[in-house]
Amino acid sequence: MTLRTLAAALALVAIARPTAAASPNAPPGPVGAHLSWVRDDAAADCPDAAAIEAEVAVRLGESPFRRTPSQFIEATVTRQAERYQVAIAMRGPDGRLIGNRALASTSGDCRSIATAAALTIAILIDPDAMLRPPPAPPAPPPPPPSPLARAPESRTHARVTALAAGGWGALPGPAYGGALAGTFDVAAHAAVGLTGAFYPEQRAAPPNDGFSFGLSSLEAAACAVPFGASARVRWEVCVGLQAGLLHAVVTGVTPVNPGERWTFAATQLTRVAIPVFAAGVVEAGVELAELYPRRAFFVEGRPAGMETVFTQPALGVTGFVGAGMRWR
Repeated sequence: MTLRTLAAALALVAIARPTAAASPNAPPGPVGAHLSWVRDDAAADCPDAAAIEAEVAVRLGESPFRRTPSQFIEATVTRQAERYQVAIAMRGPDGRLIGNRALASTSGDCRSIATAAALTIAILIDPDAMLRPPPAPPAPPPPPPSPLARAPESRTHARVTALAAGGWGALPGPAYGGALAGTFDVAAHAAVGLTGAFYPEQRAAPPNDGFSFGLSSLEAAACAVPFGASARVRWEVCVGLQAGLLHAVVTGVTPVNPGERWTFAATQLTRVAIPVFAAGVVEAGVELAELYPRRAFFVEGRPAGMETVFTQPALGVTGFVGAGMRWR
């Protein structure tokens, strides 16, 4: 508020007090008022009537505009260039002029003169309004929580899926089998999993069809969940360790050290899980396995170049798809 508008409001106190005292027919107790707040087109940026009424109500401690009016206040706001003017007049129920005041501001912002006008109107209604402290500014909203301080999701997710798998590398030629996988979330973006797989024995291609190989394995994996555990389509990127038993079955010739061979692998896999129905889930993915040690099987006495039955490659690949249940 400028010094000029503040001085005008103080002067209005001196005018309003004797006017109220000289009105023998003034209604006792709190009075009601009606405000007509008119802005010309150039002053459209000024607050509207509802905002002025609210500010007057704060000054008076209650709203006089909710009671039956016995005072009628007319205020007109105009603007010329950067100069705002407010003409205020208060009349009684018989139309007689009780008091008036003209305010002006060259601040270039209507907010200051609107505040002065609200104070002036409050003084016209109640001359003691000037003695009340101005309303305290509203408390600023609390800052948004820091992403680092955001609490992790409270719900735990887990799922168990039965999978059909097909791969190449661990066994001679394409191999098909089944697996059972369990996944358990340890955080909003992290999970651990355990998968057991079985590939039944299958014969090698001629002329080595007297040999069959199968595989049983168990794999533990740690997974990142980039989109979070609650994403509609869940994507996981995992690394793991796999331990298995490679079964060798020999028919038609005398076996030499037949049976199982341990095999190990470092694995990298990616998979997606899509919820279906209430608690169902469909899962699909692909896995790469770096085999160690690479097992090799030979037949003694064969011509050079024909003695090898099967040698595991350095890298194996497996694809899988299946369905299961999930829990929250």
